[in-house]
Amino acid sequence: VDDAIVVTENIYRRWLIDNKITIATAIDAVREVGNPTILATFTVVAALVPMAAVSGMMGPYMAPIPVLGSVAMMFSLFAAFVFTPYFVMKFVPPLNVLHKMHEKEEREGKAMQAFFRSTISKLLNVKAYGMGFLIGLVIVFFLSMSMFYTTAVPVKMLPLDNKSEFGLSLDMPDGTALADTASTLHKMAQILRKVPEVVSIQSYAGTAKPFDFNGLVRHSYLRQNSSEGELQIQLSDKGHRDRSSHEIALEARILVQQVALDVGANYAVVE
Repeated sequence: VDDAIVVTENIYRRWLIDNKITIATAIDAVREVGNPTILATFTVVAALVPMAAVSGMMGPYMAPIPVLGSVAMMFSLFAAFVFTPYFVMKFVPPLNVLHKMHEKEEREGKAMQAFFRSTISKLLNVKAYGMGFLIGLVIVFFLSMSMFYTTAVPVKMLPLDNKSEFGLSLDMPDGTALADTASTLHKMAQILRKVPEVVSIQSYAGTAKPFDFNGLVRHSYLRQNSSEGELQIQLSDKGHRDRSSHEIALEARILVQQVALDVGANYAVVE
């Protein structure tokens, strides 16, 4: 969109300068902004491409941005040089309309310029205004930084949602029999059933539970060994409980810790 706007505005600008509408002027206007428009487009693409290297949980979230963003930018550049000049000539407004649009833009620009000139001149020439503005900026900066400390603004790449479920992934020592894995999962489930908000628990030993987006990202559907297992914990509706699913998951992690230590297993609570 930006590329097309640049091309369109420059065509109109050249027509106003020449005071006549010609195809030759439109072609030269496109040529005039061609190099900077191409450079700006490739700069944006270069800024997007590194996001494809993001790994971990954020990788699948970020991957569409460099791919789709780069394709969109390149198509925008193509459309600006191929379709935009054609449609500008096809739906060209009369020259007097262009002049009226230019005059209106000049009036608005002068009003804005007058406001900025009066404001900036005071900040530069009157010491009290300048120092007051600078002090105000410093105060606002530290106030905004304090939001991180007070957690008024949560800082997290993937904010936790208050869902009605969470999972537990268990990795027993290699070679563990399926029965032992199932037994450990059963012990953990018995402990977690005592949590008031837990409605039901499903155990999956030697196989993966039905995976959601989280499981798709983590490739949990590949967990098929006898030493691997999972629990799917269902919670009551968030409107019927005081604690969030994250708070309950933190408690669950602590509750089953001893069971995992006793058998030398690794486990993770998955939200």
